[in-house]
Amino acid sequence: MKMIIAAALVAGGLSAAPALAQDEEKQTDCQAQADVVMQVVASRSDGADQAQTVEAVQSSLSDERATYAQVVPAIADWVYTLPEDQLGDAVGESWIEACLER
Repeated sequence: MKMIIAAALVAGGLSAAPALAQDEEKQTDCQAQADVVMQVVASRSDGADQAQTVEAVQSSLSDERATYAQVVPAIADWVYTLPEDQLGDAVGESWIEACLER
């Protein structure tokens, strides 16, 4: 009986490992996206117009984050519709929350 329980625990642990890796990968991806969103928020908060923001954020993306360059205009469209009093850390936090729910 102890052998069966031990085998079940090992099998259960092995099957959970890929799910945990996927969760960690998704968390990392969502955080990277939120970082891009917050770059747009910071640029807008600093007074840059939307076109300047898109250009600056796109040019700052390198390595694996360069893949987000194509969505920066859409992110900027959204961020520039937000009231100024909402331009804070909550924007990035809500992005992560929505991303993790997908």
